[in-house]
Amino acid sequence: MVAFVCKKYGENMNKNEMKKYRKGLSRLKFFFFVGRFNLTLPIKHLLNFRGEKIKIKEEPFLLFANHVENLDPFYEFICFNTYIRNVISDHLARNKVVRCVLEFFVAPIVNNREKSTDILYNEIVNNIKAGVNVAVHIEGGKNTNGETAYISKRNAVLAKECGCPLITYRLSGGYVKTPRWAIKSRKGPTFGKVANIYSKEQIKNMSVDELYECILKDLYVNVYDEQRKEPHKYKGEKPAECAETTLYGCPKCQKIGTLKSCDDKISCNCGFSAKIDEYGFWHGKDLPFDNIVDWDKFQKNLIKKLTDEKKGTAELLFSDEKQTVSYLENDKIVVRSTDAKLELFGNCIAITDNEKTVVPIEKIKKICYISRMNLLIVTEDHYYEIKSPYPRSATKYIVAVRYLKGKENK
Repeated sequence: MVAFVCKKYGENMNKNEMKKYRKGLSRLKFFFFVGRFNLTLPIKHLLNFRGEKIKIKEEPFLLFANHVENLDPFYEFICFNTYIRNVISDHLARNKVVRCVLEFFVAPIVNNREKSTDILYNEIVNNIKAGVNVAVHIEGGKNTNGETAYISKRNAVLAKECGCPLITYRLSGGYVKTPRWAIKSRKGPTFGKVANIYSKEQIKNMSVDELYECILKDLYVNVYDEQRKEPHKYKGEKPAECAETTLYGCPKCQKIGTLKSCDDKISCNCGFSAKIDEYGFWHGKDLPFDNIVDWDKFQKNLIKKLTDEKKGTAELLFSDEKQTVSYLENDKIVVRSTDAKLELFGNCIAITDNEKTVVPIEKIKKICYISRMNLLIVTEDHYYEIKSPYPRSATKYIVAVRYLKGKENK
């Protein structure tokens, strides 16, 4: 009998368990090679992707990549010479038909966000131990402002537990091409390249801290710094449309949630106005910066001041009306209301429709995006998805709750 040991995250893997993770692998590899042969040219030319093909000799391997747009897995798909099992968010697999199609053609690992991340890590380790390559976009979602988002040190622990080679893959340009707020993509290039390949021996001889620092360095991207060094145009219709889903703080009046977008401009009723150009930079009379990385730091400071003043109190920070609230029941999303009010106070989040649900700040296990402006709130007992029929920022709630919980926003 062949045994694989998953150390911290899993129990011993026997031969039958290994077969479970390798089930359908021949079929998946066949679809990979057929798809790669047929899709490489369309993806490179139609999507203007610029990345070289990569031949990996030692398998299985773990791939860590940053996340700049929804098509990132396709870019990696055409560049690597072997099948890689991707980790995807649970909302992509909620629909039964979509889930069956994904399982048949790519068999991803689904990150169920209402569950502990230990379960996800266990799945990744088990796949690696069974000889299956795994790719993880370790920011947890597309970055918000054009700069690589927070990466947990637990990913370095995971890489060491897997006991296999680690590849770091850096993507750039995609944020200007498809900003977090964008409804439509612009025309312009996305770049992808291997930042580093770490052998099993290298990883074994590195401490968690050393490996973590290498991962951070390899995957760090500030798209605006790159645009200054080597500018590329990204042309599209109404490029500022829905930018208020990311930009919630007005630089002039310093109010939160008052910005509105139209075509290539964003403005506030205080008289502030700014315009975005084809390189992704912003220009305006009352704008002290030209990029979203700096704008985001400014608006996070606004939230920090507000939360410092109201933390632990019943005072309102901000709210949004006409929200669609859904919850998870038997692994299905059920709509509770299409006309709810979402409020954030210094001590809780409240959802009010025919009834009122109050979630104390300390009871929130997870708060994050589902997609462009949809909010996910997870507690021990509930899983809420909150959508909006009009552009509004989910980011302001995520940032504020983190500050209220005593955490930093990097």
